[in-house]
Amino acid sequence: MTSINTRSLRQRVFHSSSWTLIGYGVNQALRLAGNLILTRLLFPEAFGMMAIFMAVNFGVHMLSDVGVGPTIVQKENGNDPVFLNTVWTVQIVRGVLAWLALCAFAWPASKLYNEPLLALLLPIAGLIAIIGGFTPTKFYTAQRNLEAYKITMIDVGSYAFGLLCTIILAWSMKSVWALVWGSVINTCLQLVASHLFLHGIKNRFAWDHSSLKHIRGFGRWILLGSVLTFLSGEGVRLLIGAMLDMRQLALFTLAGTMSLMFWQAIQQLAGRVFFPAYSEVYRNNPEKLPQVLFKARLVVILPTWGLAVFFIFFGSALMGLLYDQRYHESGLMLQQLAAGTLISCIWGSYAGVLLAMGKAAATTVLTAIQVACQIGLMAMAYYLGKGSDLVIVIAAANWLVYPFYAYVLSRYGLWQRKLDLILLAASVLIVLLAWSRLHLI
Repeated sequence: MTSINTRSLRQRVFHSSSWTLIGYGVNQALRLAGNLILTRLLFPEAFGMMAIFMAVNFGVHMLSDVGVGPTIVQKENGNDPVFLNTVWTVQIVRGVLAWLALCAFAWPASKLYNEPLLALLLPIAGLIAIIGGFTPTKFYTAQRNLEAYKITMIDVGSYAFGLLCTIILAWSMKSVWALVWGSVINTCLQLVASHLFLHGIKNRFAWDHSSLKHIRGFGRWILLGSVLTFLSGEGVRLLIGAMLDMRQLALFTLAGTMSLMFWQAIQQLAGRVFFPAYSEVYRNNPEKLPQVLFKARLVVILPTWGLAVFFIFFGSALMGLLYDQRYHESGLMLQQLAAGTLISCIWGSYAGVLLAMGKAAATTVLTAIQVACQIGLMAMAYYLGKGSDLVIVIAAANWLVYPFYAYVLSRYGLWQRKLDLILLAASVLIVLLAWSRLHLI
């Protein structure tokens, strides 16, 4: 059998993409099945509180992100043991700081959302940050080398067992704590499996100044980009929770999870497959980068765009079929969010290519523009007293972002005009045909 190290880039990309998509598909099927069970065992407000926790936890993680994974993947000598051990040490320190930040934010969060339980929930669930900090660097080395098989098996196995534990706990506890402890169990399983089943160096504490210098140089833009990524994703969820109520937040979370199904697949492919592949191509054959980018974009755009069309026309019927009467309002939210996905999957399919070229600043600027569009439109809708339009303006922000992506990418010779304009025209047509379904009149 041909070993991974002797395969061509094309073979490794195909192999890694296949396993990444298989793993993502299995996890999404498990997540959907788990949601169907858990929504019948728990009350909607439990999912609202859990959404706040996940948003805050993700935010603290992103606010302390110094680009550990991308640094290992992008750095030319990213397999150096001294560098890897230093990165691992930094990651642990970051995890502890993230947990302390969650503890500090717990009481203000409980007051902001008028949910006293959050004051206890956030510090306990914040243990995930500390546990995750001990993830071995061989997890990222496997990504760098496009070895997706073991990573996928670890993700799927730990998630499946963690979900089973969550369901059992929900059945017995009938409380949001079932979701919290289920997440902690999942993280512990991933950590243990990563140490046992991935090959690579056994990490030890190290503090090499030259490695730290590289992390600071590359990581400062990653950190800023992570902050903005949090604001564009989980930050929006926190704003909706503050502007509306826990029930509306729970409905938005269900709709968002369904709508982001393939968007998250794009992110996984971009981070685990395309970004390492783009980095390798840019290091060895930079003139081939546009061609590789075009093929990669087709892989992620076509299924994502097609699914968005399906959600636009049949989203309400789908959510009515899957969930009981308490959650049916999420159907309209799903249709509206899908209208934004039509465009976000076009500019989102460029993910990873600028970072592979070392253009972290350009990536950060584009993320900042996305955040400005989202929060600006949300603030305008809320100021005008139209809280019910918050989901619509979130979708509309995705349309406003595209011209900025086109401009920046064209400066680096990466904008693929013909493909994008065809998809833009088709997206406009779909929205016009579905106008009344989206309640935009």
